[in-house]
Amino acid sequence: MSHKQIAIFYHADCLDGFGGAYAAWKKFGDTAEYYPSKYGHDPLIEAVVGKEVYFIDFCYSQAVMDKILGQAGSLTVLDHHEGIKEVVKSIPHHVYDSNRSGATIAWSYFHPDTEVPRLLQHMEDEDLYRFHLPDTRPLGVYLSAHEFSFPFWNQVAQDLDSEEKRTVLLAKAHTYLEYFNYLVRLSVEHAHPILFEGHHVLLANTSPMKTLKSAVGNELLKKKPPFALVMSIHPNGLGVSIRGDGSIDVSAIARKYGGNGHPSSSGFHIPWQTPMPFTSDEEHKNENPSD
Repeated sequence: MSHKQIAIFYHADCLDGFGGAYAAWKKFGDTAEYYPSKYGHDPLIEAVVGKEVYFIDFCYSQAVMDKILGQAGSLTVLDHHEGIKEVVKSIPHHVYDSNRSGATIAWSYFHPDTEVPRLLQHMEDEDLYRFHLPDTRPLGVYLSAHEFSFPFWNQVAQDLDSEEKRTVLLAKAHTYLEYFNYLVRLSVEHAHPILFEGHHVLLANTSPMKTLKSAVGNELLKKKPPFALVMSIHPNGLGVSIRGDGSIDVSAIARKYGGNGHPSSSGFHIPWQTPMPFTSDEEHKNENPSD
């Protein structure tokens, strides 16, 4: 177990979550220990005992967070997910803002006198699915295709602040986007109709890349509302992302299976050897989702 006295827990496999961790890294550097975290994978309590603990863009269940609160030297939660709002607000030291992303909340918390970097502005634009800023989608794809590394992200942040280097970086990112769009089309074409929670919806399979899962889910959603499922294989089971049109709170569905998220974007985990919570929709199996 690490002897470092600062522990940073952040949303794993997520651009926004790692962006929040990057904000912490810019303050603490290697004096802190960084823990990518997922729902369904409770932390080792030994990692928090007596330490200065931060949760960024992620929060465990109320029971787990209460236990951590009782063991940690201090606990601060920085989050924006509506599905866990009450848990976040139950922690004395917290920042909750559903209008911002985890990355920008973390930056403003750790660097209150410094403008949010262009890189993290793009991560918020991506995570909240606004896409108001030019080049957010290709930049997100480019970052998703690389290892989540603080030095690499730091270099990208610096390149974005240089007009000359930004042009080169974004040209490369757009090349990545072309192949990404092909992968989205491929997943959508092979989607299968299922019956889940009383709804006839589409299910597709992708890699665990969150950016890809979101894009595929939203394309499926256009074809068959009110929500769509995108599944990927993980070492401990299947990761399922839900993307909705807003008419149904999909975070409530995710919580039923141990997950969480936003009303229109959530996820949960199915451990190996657990029965699938959905069935093939025989009535609609001959429909072509690519039509």
